[in-house]
Amino acid sequence: MNLVEYNGKKPVFGNRVYVDPMAILIGDIVINDGVGVWPGAVIRADEGQVILEQGVMVLEHALIEPGKGGALSVGSGTIISHGAIIHGASIGKNCVIGIGARVLDNAVIKDHSIVGAGALVAPNKEIPSKKMVLGLPGKIIKDLDQTSLETTKKEWDMLNNKLDYYIKVRGIKP
Repeated sequence: MNLVEYNGKKPVFGNRVYVDPMAILIGDIVINDGVGVWPGAVIRADEGQVILEQGVMVLEHALIEPGKGGALSVGSGTIISHGAIIHGASIGKNCVIGIGARVLDNAVIKDHSIVGAGALVAPNKEIPSKKMVLGLPGKIIKDLDQTSLETTKKEWDMLNNKLDYYIKVRGIKP
């Protein structure tokens, strides 16, 4: 596992956490209970702190990095999908940041929102709760209904089951 101390700070872990051996975690990172970090993910906290709240899932090849001197938080139950980049932004609870999406400096994604695959949320942009964002630049295209929220929950449940599997079968945890 690639856990790197930087300026005397190193990742701190809660319970029931899985970090894949091919992930890289650098510096001042707080990983709460029930978090999964899949292969190739990079969480780089050498210029500020990263906090992953309970149940965050960081999928393959995602990059999470705070802005210089700032903190970056990802709310509980959120999925950061394959190849997504979060840079200096704040992500609320139960969100999905889609495959290859980008959320940039000082952007705020409120609870229960979805940033679709490949979308770009520009710096300083705020996305209200229960919205879907698509495009370059990202624009709100619709309000999320109960069906959309339930689909997001099912996706998180599936990842949470995989987390248990990886911890049990692979026995790899920090």
